[in-house]
Amino acid sequence: MITDIVSGTINTALRVARLPFDIVGHLLTDENERVAETLRQEAAETKQRAREEERERKAAVAKAEVKREERIESQAKRERLDALDSKAEALDTRADAATAREEAQRLRRAAAKKKAQRKERAKQV
Repeated sequence: MITDIVSGTINTALRVARLPFDIVGHLLTDENERVAETLRQEAAETKQRAREEERERKAAVAKAEVKREERIESQAKRERLDALDSKAEALDTRADAATAREEAQRLRRAAAKKKAQRKERAKQV
């Protein structure tokens, strides 16, 4: 019986002695959980920011690509217009040359006809 009392006293003393460690352990565990939750939230926020930045970056790349395509298309249109203008000028020059050639032929024929008429009059006189 005395051994039971001594044993109970020792067990109680040990339990009381462990109590601060248990309390501190629970406090540390609670603190660790709070820290872990804070870190999880920060990680989630960082991931969200990274996703948003990635979306913004992709949108900026897409926008730049659209602008580049528009610039290329605009330049191609200008080049086609310049080529058409050059072709139109060449056709105008060719048409002017043809008109001048036809006019020269007409004048040569008219001059030849007048010369022939003068010769004919000269023979008749």
